[in-house]
Amino acid sequence: MSRRRAVLVAIVAAAVFVADRITKMVVESNMPVGSSIDVAGPWIRISHVTNTGAAFGLLPERTTLLSILSVGAVFAIVFYYRRLAADSRLIAVTLGMQLGGAIGNLVDRIGQGYVVDFVDVGVPDGPRFWSFNVADSSIVVGIIAVTVLLWWQERAKGAPAAPNGNASLERASSAQPRE
Repeated sequence: MSRRRAVLVAIVAAAVFVADRITKMVVESNMPVGSSIDVAGPWIRISHVTNTGAAFGLLPERTTLLSILSVGAVFAIVFYYRRLAADSRLIAVTLGMQLGGAIGNLVDRIGQGYVVDFVDVGVPDGPRFWSFNVADSSIVVGIIAVTVLLWWQERAKGAPAAPNGNASLERASSAQPRE
């Protein structure tokens, strides 16, 4: 990964981490655990929830396991994806999103034994979905985006022949990294 790409990953990761920490601190310092405030009627609420599980409340009471997996995920993102981020600025951004989110939740797990979640989405007088936070959102959006971008890159590499017969030239130019 070029130095510029590494800096981009670091900037995005830091921005996600800071946004995650600030939003969690605001919720923790202004709302008792279990309280809620309607934001968009009963559809979207800010609710102070403590989560000992994974993203969206999965695997409750598995803090140690999830902390170990989070550390592994951070290392995998940094070392495995270095190659992927070199190809695209957008992929570097998605890597930073995932890294910042993973570190944000890891800091909570190690420091408190749980993660603070606060975005609560549901159906009025119906089911509520799992609560989540900025880190969870960043991880999920980053994973979806990198998957789509990698799929798109693969499709671009296998593009059909151009009308002028220079398919290999067009594929090579479309696959070049953009700064």
